[in-house]
Amino acid sequence: RGWSYGQVIADPRTGEIVRGSVLLGSLRVRQDMMIFEGLVGADKAGTGGPNDPVQAALARLRQLAAHEVGHALGLVHNFAASTQDRASVMDYPAPRIGLADGKPDLSDAYGVGLGAWDRFAVDWAYGDNASASAKADAMVASGMRFVSDGDARSSGSGQPWGSLWDDGADPVAELNRMMAVRRAALANFGPAALHPGEPLANLRRKFVPIWLLHRYQTEAAAKLIGGVDYGYAVAGDANKPALPVAADRQRAALTAVAATLDPAVLTVRPDLIPALSQASSGNDDRQYEIEVMATAGGPVFDPLVAADTAATFTLGLLLHPQRLARLQLQHGADPAQPGVEAVFDLIDRSVANRASPAGRRIAYRAILSLAELSLGRGDPEIAALAGARLQRIAAGLTSAPGAWERGVGALISDRDRLEEEVKRAAQTPPVPPGMPIGGASTEGWVDG
Repeated sequence: RGWSYGQVIADPRTGEIVRGSVLLGSLRVRQDMMIFEGLVGADKAGTGGPNDPVQAALARLRQLAAHEVGHALGLVHNFAASTQDRASVMDYPAPRIGLADGKPDLSDAYGVGLGAWDRFAVDWAYGDNASASAKADAMVASGMRFVSDGDARSSGSGQPWGSLWDDGADPVAELNRMMAVRRAALANFGPAALHPGEPLANLRRKFVPIWLLHRYQTEAAAKLIGGVDYGYAVAGDANKPALPVAADRQRAALTAVAATLDPAVLTVRPDLIPALSQASSGNDDRQYEIEVMATAGGPVFDPLVAADTAATFTLGLLLHPQRLARLQLQHGADPAQPGVEAVFDLIDRSVANRASPAGRRIAYRAILSLAELSLGRGDPEIAALAGARLQRIAAGLTSAPGAWERGVGALISDRDRLEEEVKRAAQTPPVPPGMPIGGASTEGWVDG
């Protein structure tokens, strides 16, 4: 498991780059092939058509090569480029997956060539130094955006234009579109994702990136919630002030992100479960084990773990302490802006939408996520609000018919038991690691 990188060797006295070094690893191409075969079928590989996973992976590799050469020239990431028509190879691009006749389409998966930001950055760094300031002013005046790593990588970031593996000028609209693509991809997913003679157990591995296809676009949309549009200003320039994202945009983002918790969205097709329950043979394979979701014992696929994994990710975004703190501040300054209670209302809806097994698992995870917030060491006012909302949920559950409702209501009402349950269940089923299909932990630094 390795990564591609571009790095420089610079003269420590002057900062001058004296040598650049680029390494292109195989991990990205292997993951891309896994995603694309899961989307369109392994039989398309090598056909040379617009939906050929090989051609799509090579298109990504060309962009990656330029990205790493950019680093070797001294360029940094610009994670706002994906929101401005593929303005830079220095972003981390998500594959642009279309729909054609109700099926995923890869014909426009990646851009071709460099973008406007790349041409500006190289000209600014290596062109006429006397006009560098004027060039930068012209780029700012054109509306071009720039967002650095520090304002993009964290899932709790409030910068609405800075995300990894996202796409589109409108993060909310793109999430809504991506959910439609995901729905079509899951409807078409099955053994056709495998090559002849490939172990059926690999279907579980290829299922993961399709099940979590919306993951990074959900994170991009969530950054509008409690978001603040800020730049990198200097005294005397024309940069606009840092302002909260408009209330209607924040509410649209809340609606779109909440839709990813719908039990219908997180229910695995029953006919897929036997195909996803095939055993792997041979020696233990750590690479395989970390790229699949936890099962119900042996190879038996557990659809509720799949629901739990996806729900946990969304809930973590909605209840991120930094996001809630910004919501609280913005609502206090302007009551028209959504506040913390608007997020808690979404938790209420998840608890109410518990008619199915997936619905109850999502509701349980939502309750525990809220309980963890109420018991945590974060903002004491937000913790108190979370505790009050929990008690309201408990009152509703204990008065409702059903053993599940009474049991969970009693759990919430018993603080000692609730603390133990939060500790016990805090470690949710792990999401397979490794961008663009996995966890937030980078295990050091990564690139491209």
